Amino acid sequence: MNSYERAVATLQGEIPDRVPTFELMIDPAVMQALIGSDDYADFCEYAGLDIVVTGTPSKLYEEKVIDAASRTVVNEWGVVRRYSEQVVSIPLEGPIKEPADVENYTPPDPYDERRYTQLQVLLQRFKGKKLVGMHLHDSFNYPVYLRGMEQLFMDLIMNPELVQKLVHISVEHNIAIAERAIDLGADFIILGDDYGSSTSTLVSPQHFREFFLPGLKEVVQAVKAKGAFCLKHCCGNINAIVDDMVATGLDGLHPLDAGADMDMLAVKNRHPQLTVIGGISCAEPLTEYSVDELKQEVQRVIQRVAPGGRYILASSNSIHSKVKPENFMAMQAAVREYGRYN
Repeated sequence: MNSYERAVATLQGEIPDRVPTFELMIDPAVMQALIGSDDYADFCEYAGLDIVVTGTPSKLYEEKVIDAASRTVVNEWGVVRRYSEQVVSIPLEGPIKEPADVENYTPPDPYDERRYTQLQVLLQRFKGKKLVGMHLHDSFNYPVYLRGMEQLFMDLIMNPELVQKLVHISVEHNIAIAERAIDLGADFIILGDDYGSSTSTLVSPQHFREFFLPGLKEVVQAVKAKGAFCLKHCCGNINAIVDDMVATGLDGLHPLDAGADMDMLAVKNRHPQLTVIGGISCAEPLTEYSVDELKQEVQRVIQRVAPGGRYILASSNSIHSKVKPENFMAMQAAVREYGRYN
């Protein structure tokens, strides 16, 4: 099997030759350390990842620097964000200051062809060889960015109509991009909004089901209707809502982090139609373990989760800047050594 065939077989519930590999994001520092550049496609080739994915659309678009010293920018959504040493910037302030602001707000054009540049590069190089996807949002993160998390959570009680309007903006935008990406040849869409902290959901399960779950389902069903796989990334402890999320029709769920009290095997056993993705903590194992210790951890996880298929190995979030490059490569070697089904 090649990487594409291996990934498709896994997502369809068949038994591949071995466990496939994936990473949602890889820090340029790790790529530089291993191949001397931060070219993502070259790195995926070098590392032998089976599944490749674009950055999010807001990362593909130019950002305006408003304070170079603090690395503060404003993106195309009008959201002020600040960069640290990690790839993902921190949202500071949104453009919807007052409820009335939403009436005059125009979201970015989902059809600008520049938004699909990285996808087209990956498709040209890997189509039919690796599973190629696009990283989008669904119903939660853009409302948080536009309004600010604290204010949005108050709006759930004080201004629910505004929340619904912000969710609609997000869902409509992401469906448009997803459908265009699939028309261009994307094999899957992965939705990246986080609903959990390390201990619980960010909003109550009741509020999630009322305000955000319908939008998630709408995006998932639009992706599935176009014939692509739909995967979901969601950090944190989502035990209270994971069944609701899976019921939308998701093909795969990432990362089900044990550090947030998520039991990947229990979720897999409860939802046999779901492929689980993750398993290797991006904390101590990837940052502190020796190569041998890391490989032993990969073997342990594979032995526990991989039997019966429906498992894709990845880190518990992403390959951040503190991950030891040798440990990342040891993880790739270990899955080839211990992850074979026959």
